[in-house]
Amino acid sequence: MEPMDLIRDKFSQDCTIETVQHLLMSHFNLSEEEAQAEIDVYFRIVDMLDEERKKAEREGK
Repeated sequence: MEPMDLIRDKFSQDCTIETVQHLLMSHFNLSEEEAQAEIDVYFRIVDMLDEERKKAEREGK
């Protein structure tokens, strides 16, 4: 399992950011800063996908 897999899985289970951060630190031996950086990347990806979806919806109408 990769960090992004764990992040996606845990957020889909409605875990808090703090819980996900702690799990990343435990499972992948990451520092708090490294774990937060992984979470930040995840949210950037989600935001980018949301923007693409919204753009596609606007263009489809």
